[in-house]
Amino acid sequence: MTPYAGVDTTRLLVEAMRVAQINHRVIANNIANVDTPHFNPTRLNFQGTLRSIIEGRENVPLRRTDSRHLDTRKQRPQFERLAFLSKNDYNKVDVDEEMVRLSENTGKYTTYGSLLAKQFDMVKKMLTNLR
Repeated sequence: MTPYAGVDTTRLLVEAMRVAQINHRVIANNIANVDTPHFNPTRLNFQGTLRSIIEGRENVPLRRTDSRHLDTRKQRPQFERLAFLSKNDYNKVDVDEEMVRLSENTGKYTTYGSLLAKQFDMVKKMLTNLR
């Protein structure tokens, strides 16, 4: 059985867009810290994070007893820490690699958004043809 079998396509596309948004923030953080000494870039495990969200494993079941407690319903991304090369200041961010990742992530987000819009357009056409 495929990992996303039985999952609503709309939900899958919306959650994929959310994961791409989280990934965009992670990549932007890596780029912002390009000159920070001893900084190790962080990588988001896109498929693992998406799978855990779809399966409902992204939440930590905590009870809020005070309105000042942190909201635990936010998504918990899965990160990978891989850094091999280092500059003189022990910073391991490669700007060119991060820009490629940012471009790929933007393409994913745009594709998911286009597919979602196309799906809504098909439903709209179907409903207007029923009249």
